[in-house]
Amino acid sequence: MRKFLSILCMLSFPALLLAQQPDEAVPIDFQAAGREALEHLKALIRLDTSNPPGNEAQVTAYLAGQLRQAGLEPQLFEPEPGRGSLVVRYKGTGEKRPLLIMSHIDVVPVVEKEWSVPPFAGVVKDGYLWGRGTLDDKSMAAAELQVMLLLARNRVRLSRDLIFLAEADEEAGGRLGIKWLLANHPDLLDVEMALNEGGRVVWKNGKMRYVAIQTTEKIYQDFEVIARGESGHSSVPTGGNPVALLIRALERIGSMKFPVELNPVTREFFTQLAPIFPRGLSLCASRLENPEEGAQCAELLSVNPNYNAMLRTTCTPTILKAGIKENVIPSEARANLNCRLLPGTDLDKFARQLRKVIDDDQVELRFAREPEPRPGPSPVDSPLFQTIRSVIEAMAPGVPVVPYMSAGGTDSQVLRKRGVLAYGLLPFPIQEEEIRTMHANNERIRVDSFIWGTELLYRIVVEAAK
Repeated sequence: MRKFLSILCMLSFPALLLAQQPDEAVPIDFQAAGREALEHLKALIRLDTSNPPGNEAQVTAYLAGQLRQAGLEPQLFEPEPGRGSLVVRYKGTGEKRPLLIMSHIDVVPVVEKEWSVPPFAGVVKDGYLWGRGTLDDKSMAAAELQVMLLLARNRVRLSRDLIFLAEADEEAGGRLGIKWLLANHPDLLDVEMALNEGGRVVWKNGKMRYVAIQTTEKIYQDFEVIARGESGHSSVPTGGNPVALLIRALERIGSMKFPVELNPVTREFFTQLAPIFPRGLSLCASRLENPEEGAQCAELLSVNPNYNAMLRTTCTPTILKAGIKENVIPSEARANLNCRLLPGTDLDKFARQLRKVIDDDQVELRFAREPEPRPGPSPVDSPLFQTIRSVIEAMAPGVPVVPYMSAGGTDSQVLRKRGVLAYGLLPFPIQEEEIRTMHANNERIRVDSFIWGTELLYRIVVEAAK
């Protein structure tokens, strides 16, 4: 831990002058600011906003209290009781269009007995803050809150308005969050650029390896798989048990090997990072489209689950429902199939492909929700992307900054549809094994990483909005 802290401090040192804007009242002590942000994060973790049911209004009330103390005027919204979102604006000169920083304040549920620490206690242990939401996505909310507080306290002059959005319901599709706000208060989110979750600062073997800025994401699409048959007494099976039919259908889907496909974002990701990969992977990352070596190289890279998810479509069963009693054969068995498809996939054609693989008239596959048009990627030559690159170069010289297609979905897609240049970056250095605690047991964030990432976020915002 001491080594990690000392390395991050050294990475920060070259940028000490970068954030000292001439109109700041006093130099900022980023260590103290990061520790203050950590206390906010602990407070947010202790407010259980598992969705369902959400109850995000308890978080917006906390955020609003902190913002008001700094002289800011947050607006609170509840499309349904308890389902709260917050918007607050820090006024700039208006010379440029606004910048949005955003985070969602709902979290996925937990199975508490499977955690090694209480998931909503905000416990610091072994150099980490543990709890649901420490990575997804209350750490962003706490860091963004701290950015707003620092700007207000120091009366920093910006040429853009800065808007902070803490939103509800992201984990359930955003109907009561970003979609409701855009439908009912679109003027509040009339911005040029947005910074959201979705990217990452990858830390491995004691050093920062690369910074991945999310410019696009895979298509999120749920399917219902429904097997039907005749119910009866379990002691007299007659064949055609829906549970068995459903299992067979899911096994057939699970055996599918989706093809490897590169798009402009993933092509740039692997090409730019090839020099820093281990020797075998380095060669493969640059030869994925080689007719003779591409297939073998893709398989080698796919051993890493994160790279596999970037290279191909994936489908995963997530919910099973069947039966009413132990000794009754049910008439129906259902599964939710969560697919993350490569951009550009024809969803109707893909659904037909799944049905053909299932090959069973007693099993229905249908869209769990109707597909929506998907926007293209945000460009890498925009002011915000280039600002992130320059700030990273100042704080961590020589670390590559690359565009990234996230496997997980974010509300950036909704903004991209409206022409907003949206980017994703979780600014806290993180190891791949820690990334995999998102939506899993023992989610946690390294304390020193969070403090460093809070500083990084502040510098990016000030540089992009100055």
